Amino acid sequence: MKHCVITTFHPAGYEAYGKRCISSFLKYWPQDVPLIIYPENVEVNTPENRVKQIDPLTCLPELQEFKARYKDNPFANGINPIKPQYTKSFRWDAIRFSNKVFAVTDAIRRYKDQYDQLIWLDADTITHTPVPLPFLRKIAPRKNQLAAYLNRRGHPECGWVGYNLNHRQILYFAQRFEQIYLTGEFLTFKESHDSYIFWEIVKEMQRENTARFKELGSRRRKGHIFIQSALGQYMDHLKGDRKKAGRSHERDAPSLKRLIPRFLRNAF
Repeated sequence: MKHCVITTFHPAGYEAYGKRCISSFLKYWPQDVPLIIYPENVEVNTPENRVKQIDPLTCLPELQEFKARYKDNPFANGINPIKPQYTKSFRWDAIRFSNKVFAVTDAIRRYKDQYDQLIWLDADTITHTPVPLPFLRKIAPRKNQLAAYLNRRGHPECGWVGYNLNHRQILYFAQRFEQIYLTGEFLTFKESHDSYIFWEIVKEMQRENTARFKELGSRRRKGHIFIQSALGQYMDHLKGDRKKAGRSHERDAPSLKRLIPRFLRNAF
């Protein structure tokens, strides 16, 4: 199997965690797996041929169209459409997460005939241990599985999603994901961030029996499922205040305490 990884970040994110994501990727991922970045108004300086850059301003016209159309809509910028008096939340911040959505749909179309698995990796993810190719193959979606994702109680964690570029419905998935935002349909959902919309498409395709999905998390667990999954052996997803600490909390996973010395030994 041939794999590629994609991510995106804005200027502040590049400084806060993007640089570490890239440097740790280059240190610990297999040499034949490229990292494809959709940087948001930031120039990434790296001589590594494994790191490729795609400019969203010139290559993602649909993203720019979406942002222009909904930039002044409060319900696309974090305001709860049912209870607008509530504090602004990521749950309704479609503008913020649209960068990720349109990077994924573009990459699916762009790399469909070059790779078998397209992996979305949030840029606030740090790799701390060499990632074996057999592991990437093991957790990849196969045959009628369109994607492999971190399920949990409630909407999934989409800091990692592996897409099967050989699936017969992969282009339909990309179009559906994109059109939910472009048509404004996202405003009719309970939440509008990418993980919730992804989950709705998963359930829709399962009901229609057009695709299956590989679950990498647990239906019984909630919270920081990334670190609780098999991915936690190799990576740490620095969600929220974990960015400042530089690692996840001990309470995030029972097995994390024994991993902390490894984080410190492999500091970069």
